[in-house]
Amino acid sequence: MLRRSFLLALGGLGLSTLAVQARTNSQRDFRTADLMGGAFAMRTSQLALTRTGNPDVVNFANAEIAEQVQVASALGAAPGSVPLRPDHATMLQRLQVTPSGPFDRMYVQGQIRGHRELLALNNSYLRTGGNPQEQQVAQMSLPVIQRHLAILSNLREMA
Repeated sequence: MLRRSFLLALGGLGLSTLAVQARTNSQRDFRTADLMGGAFAMRTSQLALTRTGNPDVVNFANAEIAEQVQVASALGAAPGSVPLRPDHATMLQRLQVTPSGPFDRMYVQGQIRGHRELLALNNSYLRTGGNPQEQQVAQMSLPVIQRHLAILSNLREMA
């Protein structure tokens, strides 16, 4: 019993250490993390343009694509130039095979999760980041992300 408790505690310590390292790495590499989140938002929005008949979803997807082009440019990168995170790639694959009916709901839910992640990333970087150009991008992104979350909340109710 004591051995099991020790192993569980050791495992928990390892997980908490990984979480701290991940947070530190994401603060150190805001640019990559922001571009990865943006790539997910852009690629799923491009897919939405081919899969939805809902004009509100089409309008949001077009706005999202335009925003991600601007953010990537402000960070000195080409839009969609970074690979997707594994969880984002899985979500994109799921969306690609989702029938048109349930697609809108799944797309909106994915966008809400992605925007919440981007909101947390940008807020965190404003508090702890050291690159003035990247802090400016974070500062400019926050109101847009918040506005998108409000739009997505309305879309979720309609989807």
